[in-house]
Amino acid sequence: MSEKTVVIVDDSKFLLKQIVNFFESKLEFKVLASGCDGNEAVDLYKKHKPDLITLDITMPNKDGFEAMKEILQENAEANILMISAVRGNAMLECMNAGAKGYIEKPLKFNNQEFVQDFIDTVNEIFED
Repeated sequence: MSEKTVVIVDDSKFLLKQIVNFFESKLEFKVLASGCDGNEAVDLYKKHKPDLITLDITMPNKDGFEAMKEILQENAEANILMISAVRGNAMLECMNAGAKGYIEKPLKFNNQEFVQDFIDTVNEIFED
């Protein structure tokens, strides 16, 4: 099976590094690109057509929800994983609008249970 590809978008440079590292080391994905706002997310998705894109909801210029809607207009089958501290209705709205998964911040990469949940969430996206 070929290596899966991902584009990672988050407005926190610190978290971006952690997420990139996690996808490369734990999930063995090839990280094609990373960005820090919704406009970049849409551009990077169109350019790279990754197997998966991660989006934060709260980002400058264009939020993750708007970016997700644009990406889904481009490709209705896009695999989108939301990674955000925004809870409650926003999470439901994203899932109802087409996100395939949702990871809640804070990201606790030193917590084995969190890491396993993250891995399971990503794997479930590709089981359909």
